[in-house]
Amino acid sequence: MTHPTQVRRRNRHPIWVWLGSATATILILLGVALAWRHYETPVFPTNYHPVGLQSGKPTSLIRGRRLTVVMLMASWCLYCAYEDKYVWPRVLRRFPGVAIDVVDVSPKGGIGNPGPETPPFTGVDGRGPAIRVAGMRATMLTYEKQFNLRTKRVRIFVDARGMEYWRVTNFPTLLFVNHNGRIVKRVDGALTTNQIVSLLNHLQR
Repeated sequence: MTHPTQVRRRNRHPIWVWLGSATATILILLGVALAWRHYETPVFPTNYHPVGLQSGKPTSLIRGRRLTVVMLMASWCLYCAYEDKYVWPRVLRRFPGVAIDVVDVSPKGGIGNPGPETPPFTGVDGRGPAIRVAGMRATMLTYEKQFNLRTKRVRIFVDARGMEYWRVTNFPTLLFVNHNGRIVKRVDGALTTNQIVSLLNHLQR
């Protein structure tokens, strides 16, 4: 026959085992969640240095205090021109912690016509010949003046190999990078002002 005190001790022991197992399970789940988050939000490559519009040399992108938008675009693209003329000025006024990097990744000349603000995306693509880096810079210098993009929180770059590097299939391609340098959202295609404002509000929560 078993002594009563021994029975009570046996009943206590599984509780500690259960608590230890539960703690280990929680830690494992947290580790998986963090690993999945890192997988879902890749770090923006710090070694990415497109050619700066003003310097003509490989240059680092600028970063916003809270969020950075990297627009991979083409000078001839009407959708890109729409973003630059109508969307980004409103974004910069509304979100002081946001910076925008405009990177021309298409080695083709011409400047897109954004058309009217409403209805959106009713402009016309520009037409131009194939060009190299020097031609891309010359085109984007004109583009910068035409769309009044020379501000403190906007920088323009060119990258003749950018389409391959970023696997761009749509213009523009928008990368949203948080203050920790992680790409938290990628959008393949243009967005209206309201769509981007809604997205930025969500990402900055």
